[in-house]
Amino acid sequence: MSVWYKKTLGILGLGLAATMVSSSVVSCGAASFDAILNRVWDTSVYRANYTLNVSSWNTAHSMQAEDSRIWSNTYDTFLSTDQYGRIYGSLAVSEYGQQIANDEKYQYVGNHSPDSKEWTYAVREMNWVDTRGNIVIQNRENIVLEGVLNAAIYALNPNNNSDVSELWVSFIEGAEEAQNLFREGGESAAKARRFILGEETIDGRHFGITKGTKWDNDGKTYDTIKFNLTKSAPYFESLLTYSVFSPIYGDNIGVANDYTKALFNGAYYVQQAPQNGKIILKKNENYALKDSTNIETLEYNYLDGGSAAKERTLFESGSTSFFELKSDDLKGWNRYIGKGEESYENPNFGSQYQVDSPDKSASFMMVYNYSNANITNGAVGKAEQERALSASRLLQSKDARAYISTTIDRTEMARYFSKTIDEPGNPSQMLRNTYTGVGVAQDGSGVDYTNYVGDIYKEKTGSVDENPLADGKDPYKGKGQELTKKSQEQLRLDTVKFIQDNNIKTQKVKGYNGERVVLKLILSPSNNTGMNPYINLMMKSFNSISNNPIYIQTQTMSSTDEYRTEGSKGSTDLFMSGWSPDYKDPSSFLETITLTGPYRGYNGTSRLLKTDSSGEYVLANESLRTTATKELTEAFVGYSEGYKTADTEKTVPEERYKAFAEQEYNFFYENFLALPIYTRAMPKVWQVSYLTPYTKSVEAFGTAQFKLYNVLMDRQLRSREEYQKALEEFIKRDEEVKADWNTHRDAAHWRKKTN
Repeated sequence: MSVWYKKTLGILGLGLAATMVSSSVVSCGAASFDAILNRVWDTSVYRANYTLNVSSWNTAHSMQAEDSRIWSNTYDTFLSTDQYGRIYGSLAVSEYGQQIANDEKYQYVGNHSPDSKEWTYAVREMNWVDTRGNIVIQNRENIVLEGVLNAAIYALNPNNNSDVSELWVSFIEGAEEAQNLFREGGESAAKARRFILGEETIDGRHFGITKGTKWDNDGKTYDTIKFNLTKSAPYFESLLTYSVFSPIYGDNIGVANDYTKALFNGAYYVQQAPQNGKIILKKNENYALKDSTNIETLEYNYLDGGSAAKERTLFESGSTSFFELKSDDLKGWNRYIGKGEESYENPNFGSQYQVDSPDKSASFMMVYNYSNANITNGAVGKAEQERALSASRLLQSKDARAYISTTIDRTEMARYFSKTIDEPGNPSQMLRNTYTGVGVAQDGSGVDYTNYVGDIYKEKTGSVDENPLADGKDPYKGKGQELTKKSQEQLRLDTVKFIQDNNIKTQKVKGYNGERVVLKLILSPSNNTGMNPYINLMMKSFNSISNNPIYIQTQTMSSTDEYRTEGSKGSTDLFMSGWSPDYKDPSSFLETITLTGPYRGYNGTSRLLKTDSSGEYVLANESLRTTATKELTEAFVGYSEGYKTADTEKTVPEERYKAFAEQEYNFFYENFLALPIYTRAMPKVWQVSYLTPYTKSVEAFGTAQFKLYNVLMDRQLRSREEYQKALEEFIKRDEEVKADWNTHRDAAHWRKKTN
C-alpha cells in the first residue's frame, strides 16, 4: 500500500517519535538488526562509495558533481556551510566582515559595498601538500591571491576548455575582456595574463580580483582579497562555498588527471586514487583548521552498477559508514520501515534519523542535442554520421520537440524513485517540472522561485491549478493543446510534414511498421540494475505509439567513464543530466543553458552556431540547415539575451524572479528546448549512519554537503530515544543560530568560541 507523497512527509517526522519494535525482523541474506546494532565502528575511519572516477584534480577545469565529492575534502573553498546552513570562513576568516562593520548582527563573512558589487575577505595561511602530506609550497604572503589568479588564467583561456569559465565571465569584472584576449592568442594572450596578474590595465580598469589592505587583528596580520563583480550579487557568498574561485597551484597544470602529480590544500590529502579503485584521503596536518578535522582517514570504494539497494547492503555488511533509506529501494524500505501506512508510525528499525537531503534542490532533465558531434566524426562510420545528422535536423523542429515533450510518459521513468510512495494511477511524486530546483531561492515573503514559473504557466495556459508545476504533477503529458494550441495528433502530423519538407532521412526499425527518424539516448552501465529498465520502459511506450515518426533507441555504454565522455562531447541525440545549485539564486541553473553556458557542448549549440563578423549568431554547418533553423536560433538567442538582461538589471528579488521565470517558461514550455524530468530525493530522508547526527551540512549549494571537516562519528548506532533527543537539541540550536549568528561557534573556523 502506497501513500501520497505530501502525506509521507508528514508521517516521516512522526516516525522518529515512534516506539521501536522488535529488532528480530530480518531479511534473507542480510545482517540481522541485532548484528547491526551491536557493531562497533572505528571512528577514525569514514567509508563510502563513489561511482565515477575523478575527471580532474584541477578545480578550475571541471564542474562534475562526483569530482566535488572528493574535492570538497582535498581543496579548500573560501567559504563553507555548517550544519545550521550558516556560511563561515574556510580559507577566509569567519568574523572579518563582522569586525570591520563593527556590528554583531552583521551576518556576512566578508565586507561588502552597499551595492553588493565589491567584496573583501581576510584569508588564513595556506600550504600546498603532496600525496604524502609533505609541504611542497609553503605559506607565504599573498599565496591565496596568487592561487586564485592562477585559476583565473586557467579558466579564462578557451584552449583549456574549462567547465567553469562562464561563472568567471558572469561574475568577475574584466573576466570577459581577459577571455577575449586569450582567444586572440599571441601578444593578446600575454596581455591577458598581465591584466589578470595586475601588471597592466585595460581602459584604465584593473582585473576584478586584487590584493586588499592587510588586516591586523589580535596581534596577527592577515592578507585580504578584494572581488569586484560585474553586477550586484547579494548572494555572492553562497557562490564562494563552491570551488569555482578556489586557488590552484599553477596556471598551466592542465586537466591534472594524475593524482600523484597533484597538490592539495584542504583538510585531507590524497594518498591514493587509482582508476576504479579505492580512494584514500588522509588528514592534512598542515591544514590551518586541522584541530577540527576529527576523522583521520576517508576511504571511497569504487561501486560499479551502484544502486540504493547495493549501498544499503554494503552498510549492512560493515563495508560503509552510512546509507540513506531511499524510496527506490523497495526491499530496504519494507525491511526498515515496513509495509502499509501504519508502518510509518511504527517502523521496523528505530536506529535511523531524519535529515534534509542536499539532493532536494537538484533537478534532472533530458537534453536535446541540436548538433550531434558524430556528424563530423568519420571514425563512427557513414551510417552513424547520416543518422546523427537526421536526428539533429529533426530536433530543430519545435513541433517535433513539443511532440516528444507532451507525449512521453515521464512517470514511467521517475517511478523508479517513487514506487514506494506513489498512489496507483497518479503521476510519479518525483516528477519535477522546473529546471531550477525547489528550495534554491525564495523572495522576501518566503515564496519559492518555482512558484513564479508556475504563475507564468497559469497565465499562458489558463490552468486553474494553484501550483501547476509542483513536484508530482504532470503539466506536459497530453497538454499539446494547452501549450501549443495543437492537439497531439496535429503535432505528430506537423512533425511528419517537417521530415518530408526537409528531406530528413528515415530508416526501418525492427519490430515497427514504416520508417522513422532514430534518436539515440545513451545510458550509464552503473544504472543497469536500477534506473535503466525504467528508462527503457518509458522509451518503449513512446516508440509503441501508432504511426510515431520518431524512434528513441537506448544504448548502454561499456563504462561510466565512456558514458560521461560521450555525453559531454555531445555524441548522443538525447542525454539525461542533472544540476545542483552552485549558489542561492535561480541564475545558478538558468545560466547553464545559455548559448555560452556549460551545457553548450551537451546540447550542441557550440557546434550548431557561430558568431559572424558583426557578432550575430549564424549556422556553423550548412548541412544542418532546415526550415526551422532561424526559429531555433532566435529561441536560443532570445533566451540567452533575456537571461542576461534579467541577471544584470533586476536586483529586487520579486522583479528578478519574475523576469527569470518568464525565460525559464519560454525555454521549457514555449520552445521545448529541453525537458525537465525528475528529482531523485525526497525533501526528508532517513539515514542509518555512524556519523554523529546533525554535525554535517545538508545545503544543496556549494560543496559542503560532501565535506567531512568538523564532522564527528559514533562508535555505535544510537537508540531511537537518543536520536529523538539529538533531533530536539538540534532544532533548538538551529533556532538559536537563526536568531543570533554568533551562537554555537565551537570549531577551529571560529576565532571566538561560543555556546
